[in-house]
Amino acid sequence: MSTAYPPEIIKFIEEEMSTGNYEDETALVTEALEVFRELKQRHAELRQQIQQSLDEEKAGRVAPFDVDEIISELESEVDETGQPIS
Repeated sequence: MSTAYPPEIIKFIEEEMSTGNYEDETALVTEALEVFRELKQRHAELRQQIQQSLDEEKAGRVAPFDVDEIISELESEVDETGQPIS
């Protein structure tokens, strides 16, 4: 498969290839797509959890919550840049 990339993507690929972290362009694109797939899966899971919470709220099954506890839990799930910890 031959793919044409926009100029900004070509520049990014060239920059990443210059780091020596990738054997070739295919390895870079494969890793990028794997990360994208994981992100989409996590997004779908979060949407499902949100919908479940909304359904529970509609059914009257709600309980008080502690905002500080929620923030602490969320902070434990991401690194210092805000990216999920795998």
